Amino acid sequence: MSLRRAVRLVGREIAGRYFTRHLASAALGTSRTRLVKDLTPRPAPGLPRKSTRKLIEVAPRDAPSRFSRDRPPHSSKRDKKLPCPAPRQAGERRLRRTSLRRRDGIKHEPKAGNNNVQVRRRAHPASHVPTEFDFSVTPEALNTLPSAFSSPPLSSGLLQSVHDVLGPNARPTPIQSLSLKHLFVAPPLDSYRRFLLASETGSGKSLAYLLPMLHDLKETEHLSPRRTGPRALVLAPTHELSRQLASFGKALVHHSRLRVQTASRANVASARVSAAKMSNVFDGDDAEGEFEVRPGSGTSHTLDVLVGTPPTVLRMTRGGRWDKNFAKSEEKRPKRSVGHPEVNFSEIEWVVVDEADVLFDPDFIDQTLLILSDIAAARGKPVPALIRDNRNKSRAPMPLDYPFNLVLSSATIPAALAAHLENHHPTMTRLVSPRLHRLPAHLALEFSPYNSGNRNAEVLAKLKAVWRDNALAGRRRARIVIFANTRARAAEMGAYLSGNGVPNIVVTGQSSDSRQGGGGGLRVYGSNKHLAGFLKPILKQSDSLHSQLPSAGGREDAGGKAATGPGETETKSKSSSPHVLLSTSLLARGLDFDPSVSHVFVLDPPRNTADFLHRAGRTARAGSSGRVIVFGKGAGRGAEKLREMRQRLAALRVSARS
Repeated sequence: MSLRRAVRLVGREIAGRYFTRHLASAALGTSRTRLVKDLTPRPAPGLPRKSTRKLIEVAPRDAPSRFSRDRPPHSSKRDKKLPCPAPRQAGERRLRRTSLRRRDGIKHEPKAGNNNVQVRRRAHPASHVPTEFDFSVTPEALNTLPSAFSSPPLSSGLLQSVHDVLGPNARPTPIQSLSLKHLFVAPPLDSYRRFLLASETGSGKSLAYLLPMLHDLKETEHLSPRRTGPRALVLAPTHELSRQLASFGKALVHHSRLRVQTASRANVASARVSAAKMSNVFDGDDAEGEFEVRPGSGTSHTLDVLVGTPPTVLRMTRGGRWDKNFAKSEEKRPKRSVGHPEVNFSEIEWVVVDEADVLFDPDFIDQTLLILSDIAAARGKPVPALIRDNRNKSRAPMPLDYPFNLVLSSATIPAALAAHLENHHPTMTRLVSPRLHRLPAHLALEFSPYNSGNRNAEVLAKLKAVWRDNALAGRRRARIVIFANTRARAAEMGAYLSGNGVPNIVVTGQSSDSRQGGGGGLRVYGSNKHLAGFLKPILKQSDSLHSQLPSAGGREDAGGKAATGPGETETKSKSSSPHVLLSTSLLARGLDFDPSVSHVFVLDPPRNTADFLHRAGRTARAGSSGRVIVFGKGAGRGAEKLREMRQRLAALRVSARS
């Protein structure tokens, strides 16, 4: 057999097997091409094989539809009746539709019978400004207010102290003029003063409430010759501010012979001196005038004004560990008795709540109301404290009539504080300055987005640029205060600066030294010496520079208070201390910084506009100039924070002007 014939036979065999398999599959209907076979048009019986006309019936264009389509088991997007957005106006930004899923993680369906789907849209950041602050109070005209410090209404001794501290040519600021007009007026019989002093940072609010309080205490001093406790209480959110207020208060009572002291945990780390012993040796020359609060220390000595933080004051009036007595965590530990009260508040006539926007926020309001309630009970007229529990997070509207003069001071009027006053102090008089909720007039604002991944390097470069400009202009090296949102961020920045040869101080509320490594958070209890060079020093009577001060500043622009040690001068103290101070919001409330602090760095945009106003207000105080540089992400995730902060500040200017 030839090769050609063999190949032919093999081909026939293969072809036969293929056709046999194909025919069998067609008979059974299980071909792999069944789908194609079923969808291929087939000619009808009686028609030619290649003719496929009229196999697909198509309706005419103008004929009524004879076809019906079954609805699919799932809902189509076309079936939903989505609201048609209104046409955008010129200049209006496009808003994105967001999910119906709320913050609680549950997707809320629209109500029955409502065909329109409610879509939650993200509000513009500037829209929160009118609701974040209270703009309902109209400032008084300046031409109706006193334009000078005079006697009356001030006593001669108090007026002399004002001239010694502020200078003979000092003029009151608007909030101080409002105080001279309203707070020196005696209230009706069996009633008390109720005032809110609200003014921008650096306007001298402390002097506005200290002058009428000290004047009234001196005028009524003969009515209570034997006293067992203080007659006035000033509450502040931080120990640093308490010591600064006490220093400024002591300077004002130099001729009035009143006693002002502040409470602190301890003067030094190893102090074991009781309050009674320390008060006996206190001669009135100490700028801070502190005493220790610990079990067994009595304060029965004569005291006119006490300045302290709410936790410290509660330990003094209720005894140590009063808040630990019923704590669940104490059940597993040995029971310890609550200490004895150290101070008697039965003779309190004045209570001042400084930085009221802080002490009446959720972090401090329970302690603040508890102190006010304890004072009212000690005076024989109990007032409920309105402490919130876990079930009831809000307080029912209820007027609180405290049996003492109550003055609140704040640089802002947040919506929460305004609501509290409306519910519990509806008759309180609100005195506001024309520039409330606005940045200082001589403050320059700069936004510096991060351009690289090394944020600390960019901050260091900006810091060196500021000092380079000072050197080129022939000025002294500026002191710079850097604010961070967290302790860890402040410590990280401080460590980076220290590693690059820039001495700095980190104050974050912890007591470990941070000069060398930028960590821990330097904070010396009982003294503001760790802030020497940054806080404005108080001017004494013998200082020849007092005549050069043009205006009054109070705690926010004339208080001061970084005392130097024996034999040290102010110049030596400033030259030996670092020029960079890092902190959180701890040092952003009320402290009066020296004019040499010309720059404030904000490492990240704060959580709200009020925090930014307080941080920016640490410079450009009392008419001096300053600059605030705000850092933040310029692009990518998180860049909207810096953009929103700029929009809120722009909207704040518009709201304040209107």
